[in-house]
Amino acid sequence: MKKRLLYLPLLLCLQFFTACGQAGNENIPIPAIETFPLTPSREGTETVTALIEKLPAGYEEDTCFNVTPESISEKYGFTIYKYDSSCASFLMYEEAVYPLGEWFGGYGATSFAVADMNGDGEQEVYFTFSWGAGIHRSQIGYFDTADKTVTVFDYSDYTGDMVLKTDGKGSLYACHAVCDASSFVDIQLTGETKAASIICESGLISLVPEEASSSTGG
Repeated sequence: MKKRLLYLPLLLCLQFFTACGQAGNENIPIPAIETFPLTPSREGTETVTALIEKLPAGYEEDTCFNVTPESISEKYGFTIYKYDSSCASFLMYEEAVYPLGEWFGGYGATSFAVADMNGDGEQEVYFTFSWGAGIHRSQIGYFDTADKTVTVFDYSDYTGDMVLKTDGKGSLYACHAVCDASSFVDIQLTGETKAASIICESGLISLVPEEASSSTGG
């Protein structure tokens, strides 16, 4: 009888800590991730061209387009612009303009996502872009609205272009993509196999190529 009474408190403690662990997992916030494609219009282009310090050179006809859905600009306070010949791509945030990656010889910026992956309460704007005269490559970067900096990950896909995707469960990743371009500001990307995942550990945002995750995962 005494042994049974001793086991009972131990069992209750185990149940308590198990319940606390489960509750803790449920309370971990899942990042809200919103992806969007190029959505061209001429809205606000006169304002941004006046702010761009160095316009693309060598193009007789290079028209600037607003490629951001209106709902995204209204919700998050930024707008992305892109030129239809040079593919030069810029983000305007709080009346300042920031270039989004490279563009010469490629498509420039091609797909986008908004998320707070590091949980600091400020959004990051993720983007894929391609460039490279002779050697086409696609890369991924992000603009951090917290410190207003652009970071490009040290990873290049030389097989084609990439598109940003989310599974609706807090995961943000890029897929190899088939590109259907009506123009450089109107590009439809169809995702195929996963190329890389964007993760955050200890507040640091990083990119893990699918090859690396496969090799480390056993």
